[in-house]
Amino acid sequence: MTDDAPALRASFGHDLLTEWIPDALGAADVLPGLASGRAPAPAALEVGWLRVPLARRTEAVAVVPATVRAHLHRTVERALRGYEPAAEVFSYRALTWDYRTAFGARGARMRALAGRGDLPLVLSLDVHRFGRSLPLSTLLDAAWMTDELATSLTRLAGEAGHCLLSSHHWANRVGGAALAPVDAVLGRLVPGRWLRWADDWHVFVRDAGEAARVRAAVRDGLAALGLTLSADKSGLWPAATVLAGPARDVAGEPTEVWRAGVDGGDLRALRYALPRLAPDARVSAEVPAAVRRWPALLPRAVRYLDGAARTAHGRAAVVELLDGAERDPFAAARLLALAGRHPELAALVPGPVLASAGGDGSPVALRELATRVAVLDRRPHLAPEPTPRLRAWVADGGHAGASPPSVATLL
Repeated sequence: MTDDAPALRASFGHDLLTEWIPDALGAADVLPGLASGRAPAPAALEVGWLRVPLARRTEAVAVVPATVRAHLHRTVERALRGYEPAAEVFSYRALTWDYRTAFGARGARMRALAGRGDLPLVLSLDVHRFGRSLPLSTLLDAAWMTDELATSLTRLAGEAGHCLLSSHHWANRVGGAALAPVDAVLGRLVPGRWLRWADDWHVFVRDAGEAARVRAAVRDGLAALGLTLSADKSGLWPAATVLAGPARDVAGEPTEVWRAGVDGGDLRALRYALPRLAPDARVSAEVPAAVRRWPALLPRAVRYLDGAARTAHGRAAVVELLDGAERDPFAAARLLALAGRHPELAALVPGPVLASAGGDGSPVALRELATRVAVLDRRPHLAPEPTPRLRAWVADGGHAGASPPSVATLL
């Protein structure tokens, strides 16, 4: 892989789709540097913490400003120039990797393997707390490690307590490369009968005895990296179970998928439908209840409400979602990003939400969003002191259309 600056900029767009806290400027000040291959190391490594709802639990995650993400993004891609993952690895394969295309290809491969009559079982193997437990020493010893990346990861581990940050493209690239020795084991044992997404392997096997041998080999391979298997997420099942699980296809007409998701309590269907739905009064009325039931649905709900912002039913849904957001920084982050795009929504943000998000204990990215909304709605007394990144925007009049935050998301 060459150091392709345009591709570097384009791939950083993936980080903008997976940020826990959307960037107040849409990273407009960061992207030009990446486009020219430059993303200098920031003077300070500012790490904040945010409790976010995941599919099965709520967890505190480390968050950093866009400038830190961009530097790590560039540094990792330079380190991994010569790295080529196994064909069975579908996630974060290269600088030009695309999430939706890869996810579809993974599902198609699973369905093909599950349809083979000689492979009746699927062995699912997942690393226990991979992002938190991967030792820094394992990465520093990797053949592709560079001095520049080693310095950055060591600093990050010192500040955050671990060296892979959840939702970052660069972290998934590093983590994927770190697991290559285990991929090699599977390539020898079960060639063409396995696939990996992040730290999750699916291995299609002939019988329980073969599954036991594969599991033992992967366990030993992980142990050499300082890692262990997750007891809760690893197991052996009939191969057809993937058709109702990770390989299940929920595509369809968005309104119908949404209705089926609401009626059947299907989070995956709701996640698929929301970004594709046109503004609809009934959907808007149902969104707050769906988010209360599944807090992880909020980023997709905000993406839908961005299109409904100028409707009465869309504004009513935003008001309902803002209730209590001063106690939920994750909710505040997504809703402030939405309000930072629409003056009519900025006016709806309660003072306590702005005050809480702009407090000294909030992550920098959340304080910047609070600044943007407070300035946009002419409530300067509630605006935190603008960071250097936001001063030019404020000085230019603080307009909603100038470098707006993005609410497009893969979360």
